[in-house]
Amino acid sequence: MSSAPQPFRIMPGDPLRNGERQVAPTVDGIRADHVARYRWAARLLNEWLPGGAWTCDVACGVGYGTRMLADACGPCDGFDISPEAVAYARLHYRSEITQFGEADLRSPAFDGHYDAAACFETVEHLEDPRPLLRALLARLPPLLS
Repeated sequence: MSSAPQPFRIMPGDPLRNGERQVAPTVDGIRADHVARYRWAARLLNEWLPGGAWTCDVACGVGYGTRMLADACGPCDGFDISPEAVAYARLHYRSEITQFGEADLRSPAFDGHYDAAACFETVEHLEDPRPLLRALLARLPPLLS
């Protein structure tokens, strides 16, 4: 039996445009409830870390939330397991203080150099969310989810 970590398994049928992801080239095209979650996170981050925060957006999807957090709070790196989502994020939501990368949460990219982390709209897409939740708790700073 292998002791290597198993990849987080995304439920079948999860391409970029399957109706599960919010996909729009601007935040104006994103559903209001999704935008509201990131506004809530930005408000809390600004209260907790008033001088700004370097934030990690785990499972960032197409990047709108990463950009919202960056615009409101300071540098934000967004990571997603989907190469299509990361490509879309880089095309539509990049800025001088955002970066996007394709990564599994167990990647070295998550090795504790962030002030805060956000993770929204994720666990419902995993066959078993417990490995993700354990990894979030073990590898990242205070989490907004």
